[in-house]
Amino acid sequence: MTEDADAVVIGAGPAGAAAAALLASRGFRTVVLEAKTFPRRKVCGAFLSAQALPVLRRLGAEEDVERVGPERIAGGSVHLPGGLSAAFELPAPGLGISRFALDQLLADRAARAGADVQFASRVLSVEREHAGFRVRLSGGESVTARVAVGAWGRWDALDRSLDRPLPGRRSRYLGWSGEYEGDGARLAGAVRLYVFEGGYCGLSRVEGGRVNLAGVILDGAQRQLGAGWEKVVARACRSNRRLAEDLDGLSPADFSGTGPVYFAARRPIEKGILLVGDAAGVLDPFSGQGQAAALTSGALAADCAAEALSGRAPADELPRLYAAAWRASLAGRFAWSAAFRRLMLSPWLGGIAGRMAGPGLTRLAVRALAGPRAL
Repeated sequence: MTEDADAVVIGAGPAGAAAAALLASRGFRTVVLEAKTFPRRKVCGAFLSAQALPVLRRLGAEEDVERVGPERIAGGSVHLPGGLSAAFELPAPGLGISRFALDQLLADRAARAGADVQFASRVLSVEREHAGFRVRLSGGESVTARVAVGAWGRWDALDRSLDRPLPGRRSRYLGWSGEYEGDGARLAGAVRLYVFEGGYCGLSRVEGGRVNLAGVILDGAQRQLGAGWEKVVARACRSNRRLAEDLDGLSPADFSGTGPVYFAARRPIEKGILLVGDAAGVLDPFSGQGQAAALTSGALAADCAAEALSGRAPADELPRLYAAAWRASLAGRFAWSAAFRRLMLSPWLGGIAGRMAGPGLTRLAVRALAGPRAL
């Protein structure tokens, strides 16, 4: 069976759902193909910065998010090994909300806007065909569309089918996250970041007052510890006593991990496909801008695609228009993220910078990583 659409979106995470909702709300036939079934757990820092709120308003999803009861986060602190720390305030409050809740409500919003959201739909290939694309699914079905949006995450078999290599010369990280049970009242309204030998992690509350711990560790450092994310957390606590203090009295409910993760921008266009979210590059979790960047890229893809689908821009100009818009809005955040990563993960540089600049450097990082306002 073949289904025809104006736009096909591969992946229903925040970036894909945003693109689909905005395209469908403008009357374009939009199909969303998501390999998983929602709701589902996702390794994530569970932080939605204020830069995401304009896109949520455009989607009509701001009230949906508020009904979940997210934690309102106004600031936080960075803690280095050895006891050095620096507090910071956010330019505007962000929200602590799990991907379990957020992804479901954004996919629902896309469906209510008119998109055909299909779960458990594994895409095998995306092929150029005539003036558009043919997307083939594992069940033998296919979808043809004039525009294709790739929202499949940081790495998928589709990358291999498109001859799209991983940025393998960069450092490989593994990520993990888990929720904790217990009295996390002392963490109310704040996010705390901890640097430890080989990585860093963040602790904050999400909806319902639950506590989320998420972090990354260099692949080589994790291999030395052996299997089990509890060993990574134990290493982090030994390296950073403040993390051990803040976890005292809390009990881990579950952990999940992911990898490999390469923190780098990639090409936002591949063979005419508009790549959004992590498919176009993964921001460092400490930036707090990953989900805002995903929503922004989804909105940018929808806006550019709408210009081509409506005939206001030539179809063959769409890849160039989107690539330029993506770089203007998001490339700067990746550059600053890389710069601050070197400081955070270098004990020597980080220690010197922390002693010399302290809170001033932290405030600079918060402003720089926020980037321009989202659409």
